[in-house]
Amino acid sequence: MSKVSKIVAALCVLLLLVAGIWSLAPRPPATPELQIAESLQEAADAAQARKVSQLMDLISDDFKTGGMTKSLLHLQLARAQNSGRGVKYDVKVMPPKILPSADGDPNQRVVFTSASVLGDGDETLWGGNQLTLVMRKETRRRNLLFTEPHWRVISIANLPPLPGEGD
Repeated sequence: MSKVSKIVAALCVLLLLVAGIWSLAPRPPATPELQIAESLQEAADAAQARKVSQLMDLISDDFKTGGMTKSLLHLQLARAQNSGRGVKYDVKVMPPKILPSADGDPNQRVVFTSASVLGDGDETLWGGNQLTLVMRKETRRRNLLFTEPHWRVISIANLPPLPGEGD
């Protein structure tokens, strides 16, 4: 191996090491409002990509709304996705309005937003009305070693019926 090849290889290893450390390093957290908006957008992107499991990352394990739990919601969304195969749709989430929780818990927020699933010609297939979410700051894994804050829904005051619900 020539001297130039050794120098190039050493520089490549050094660059990989620096990139690895930079990507694994903890980042300073953004404001809760920005984190909530990012969580909602991640969920909308997952719904658009028909990835129910990624969409469920927005939902807390403690989720309860009426008789609905996280596992039942996951089942309903998977059924709706399977029954809608071949249907083209677009997912829209409006920018949220975020308020402190009623009990003053700094790790909870009341979030007002609306989500819509639109078919061809902007026909509303689901949603469109305002949603009132209670969200809680939890954590999730990042790069196997680190955790980061992630806001998840623990309840929805006015969840509209899901597609296929009651079939």
